[in-house]
Amino acid sequence: MPPSTVNRQWLLERRPVGAVTAEDFRFNETDIPVPTDGEVLVRSLYFGYDASQRIWLTDDGGYMEPIQIGEPMRTMGIGQVVASRDPGYQVGDLVEGFLSWQDYVLARGDGPMPLRVLPRADHPLSWNLGVFGVGGLTAYFGITDGLQVKPGDTVVVSAATGATGSLAVQIAKALGAKRVIGTAGGEEKCRWVVERTGCDAAIDYKTDNLDARLRELCPDGVDAYFDNVGGDMLDTMLLHMNPLGRVLICGAMSSDYSDVKLQGPSNYMRICTHQLTVRGILLFFYRDRLAEGAAQLGEWVREGRLHVEEHVVEGFEHAPALLPTMFTGKQPGKLILKVADPD
Repeated sequence: MPPSTVNRQWLLERRPVGAVTAEDFRFNETDIPVPTDGEVLVRSLYFGYDASQRIWLTDDGGYMEPIQIGEPMRTMGIGQVVASRDPGYQVGDLVEGFLSWQDYVLARGDGPMPLRVLPRADHPLSWNLGVFGVGGLTAYFGITDGLQVKPGDTVVVSAATGATGSLAVQIAKALGAKRVIGTAGGEEKCRWVVERTGCDAAIDYKTDNLDARLRELCPDGVDAYFDNVGGDMLDTMLLHMNPLGRVLICGAMSSDYSDVKLQGPSNYMRICTHQLTVRGILLFFYRDRLAEGAAQLGEWVREGRLHVEEHVVEGFEHAPALLPTMFTGKQPGKLILKVADPD
């Protein structure tokens, strides 16, 4: 049975206009729900933070149903099953998947991304939201399947301090890329990218001339670009792609995810003249291969080829205040909120 009788929640109070703020959410307490057939009751342990959560707060919702006013904020999280009406989940199981900002969540084992039962392992439980979670798996399939990075490639990764970008850099290096360049904002973060991810060089998008730095660092052009930013950076990158180059669209940080309608690059004809391949990445399409990706990532971690960086904050009360930091300069790596310890 649940150790508490109260379910704390953070509910959407209003749709953000522009930047998301902590005031867009309100605290609430309610009864703990009871699972019906096919449902499991999960006690929340960790909440993960991703910039794309902002788009779920729009009227459109992006690639998922929008969160409605008065509903708990959706998140990728880790929890423990405390009651189950689904034979695939047992009480005590540690699970990862779509949860929400509340102590107790009703979840189902079906849907586009079912709850994943986590194996007992010797690495921190929170790593299942980072290197073995959405960020790491998106980076893995984006680099291996989307961009098909191979030995000798020159690769550029934007937002290289992020949970996805920092791992994309390292995976490209693990696959033998000749040169990997990352972009970040500020001297300190650029130094972190080089020292902690093994990037060959970093470009400071706040102060550097991107076009000039690309000519300097990639004189023979770019073979593969992992795009987490969009906007002007994508526009410039198209001019530096080699013929038959590959571009992966993973995110659009430049838009702050405040709208799903984004203007495409003005240099899009370079896709035609250089016969570029442009693909998107959404982990839903790899749900049957997640174990494969996690196994390879685990091997690279054990070999010391992947550096894991995460920033863990403790306390349920901090949930709303952390989301805006995804756009205002959080620390490098994966941002995680710890809510409780497992039994």
